[in-house]
Amino acid sequence: MGACRRDVRIAVVREDGVPAAFFPHQRTAAGVGRAVGLGLSDCQGLVHRPGFTGDATELLRGSGLALWEFDHLAADQPLLAGRAVTRFGSPVMDVAGGWDDYLAGLRERSPKFTRTTLAKERRLTRDYGPLRYVHDERDPEVLRRLMAWKSAQYRRTGRGDRFAKPWVTRLVEHLFHTAPGPVRGLLSVLYAGQRPVAAHFGLRSRRYWPAGSPRTTRRTRSTPPDSCCTWRWRGARHRTGWRCSTSGGGARSTRTP
Repeated sequence: MGACRRDVRIAVVREDGVPAAFFPHQRTAAGVGRAVGLGLSDCQGLVHRPGFTGDATELLRGSGLALWEFDHLAADQPLLAGRAVTRFGSPVMDVAGGWDDYLAGLRERSPKFTRTTLAKERRLTRDYGPLRYVHDERDPEVLRRLMAWKSAQYRRTGRGDRFAKPWVTRLVEHLFHTAPGPVRGLLSVLYAGQRPVAAHFGLRSRRYWPAGSPRTTRRTRSTPPDSCCTWRWRGARHRTGWRCSTSGGGARSTRTP
């Protein structure tokens, strides 16, 4: 974010001269603070040592902020100590028991979803060609196509186009081109024949992998391939060692089981 926006700051809280907490935020000239990447990030708050306790008023004052806006604050933040807030559970997908066990449970809990997804895969193969899933696609042209799909969806549904903001496009491209390491952007694509029909781009680290819904091309709207892409995406994540994922804000519904 700091490479894409000039208003990103990190306040450091020290105890006995030793850093105890870090408070990343965006700051306006008027002293209005926002969570870093507000509207894009789904986990916000302090990064702190175990047992750290802090006072929100003192933290904001020391950061030169009159207020701080957020929408996905992590639970049990010391920033919230003694304050009343509304809390929601965040949907979590747990495949610690193995991918085969998860699929067996999915077929039992959501037999219609399973049958529908498999039927979609057969129709896509029949109408457009064999399906091919690429978990880590490195073609920047496919990334640009995904952003175009998303922009078209924003306009079609009357929502503000995030990719009309240059810093958002720069951020996505920066994450895409980040070399493999502790944190990077990952583009996953489902092809039918030679054409991409669904894609997902998101941030991942060694321990955290947020879930999301893939974007799809309108050319296959008679057979939406989103659940097919999600199915393969989740299986590929498990094979890379992933065991648990969050689906973001708890007050919102998720699209797939």
